[in-house]
Amino acid sequence: MDNVLLPTEIEFYIETMVPQDIRHVGNKQWLEWHQRLQKLNQQALIEASQMREEHVKETLITFQKTPVLVHEAVLINIWKHKVLPQMLKLDPNPQNTFMGYTILYHEAVCVALLELVMYHGNCCDSLGDFSGDLLDYACGTTSQLLAIAKEPSHELLKQLEDLKFDIGIRCLSIIRYMAENLDRLPLSTTSRMYTTCDIPILFAQILTTRPWIRDGKQYSAGRWMDWDGEALGQAEAQVWLTLRQLLLDPACREYYTVTEARRAQLAKLMMLLTPVLMDQLAPLVELKQWLSHVTMGEQVAKGSRPVLLETVLEVKERIVAQAGGKWKKLAKEQLPVVFCNDQKTLMECAQTLSDAYNTDLIEKFEVKEKASCQQCGKSAIQRH
Repeated sequence: MDNVLLPTEIEFYIETMVPQDIRHVGNKQWLEWHQRLQKLNQQALIEASQMREEHVKETLITFQKTPVLVHEAVLINIWKHKVLPQMLKLDPNPQNTFMGYTILYHEAVCVALLELVMYHGNCCDSLGDFSGDLLDYACGTTSQLLAIAKEPSHELLKQLEDLKFDIGIRCLSIIRYMAENLDRLPLSTTSRMYTTCDIPILFAQILTTRPWIRDGKQYSAGRWMDWDGEALGQAEAQVWLTLRQLLLDPACREYYTVTEARRAQLAKLMMLLTPVLMDQLAPLVELKQWLSHVTMGEQVAKGSRPVLLETVLEVKERIVAQAGGKWKKLAKEQLPVVFCNDQKTLMECAQTLSDAYNTDLIEKFEVKEKASCQQCGKSAIQRH
């Protein structure tokens, strides 16, 4: 049986997981940590694709390490917005971007692993108060799908844009899994989903722009594929199912007021609910009925909203405090490591990561775009 890690290695890697310090990003210890996380991600992908016991997921929950994945995704997200721009001011045209890309890719690995394990409801239980940090992060990354970036002139920035897009698409799934498990999340996170983040309107805007469709191609399973103009892709299905879940959930009555501005945005979805779409995603019939009532002016019944304390995003605050706001100083300190030109050092780094990037094995277990439902034979949009 194909495996990247033995059960004992999985347990050791996960038990020893600790949140990293933004000041140490890119050093030798961090590189070894990245290698371990990549191996865990690959092992989790293999376990999920073979529909066997998901040892990585269960071990993450057992040792309560799911919040560490959230911390790491947020950390690199802050690093790429605060530290990397300062580095590119100091060295606008770095000769070697191997380490820079590795750091940026670390965020994608964290999100990919979160997407795999969040499919299971008990992962929401394991997040606890960190669910607010994950929701805030996922909301921010998915909102970037609405921004049309100019073609970057530098290769590293191009790689950054590609990773941002893929992360944003994966976060659509993460938000859906959270929406389907509202009863397992703190009330403050549920409230934040409807109010602060306003996921229904964000996702309505994403559906009208359809960022996963471009130049006659559809983004699916991490790549752009030819599109026939009708086939429903997984990303779009995730958005529709999230909207259905949030708007039809009883919590909507508690937390969500359909204002005129919201009504106008939601009304735009009616024209998107075509017979072709409904045939591919039958659960949307109930969503269409809900939208028809709302767009005709009916107000969603609203109960007494519970008094909740605003969620404190501890992860972001802790990471920012580590840097002390001295982003330029941190960029200067990390510049020789991130934009390293020493061939011997780069070769050592590449050797460290070589066995963690088993592309042949991963391609074997990638989710296939043409996968079909075993019961009805139609294109499958769910994981199992």
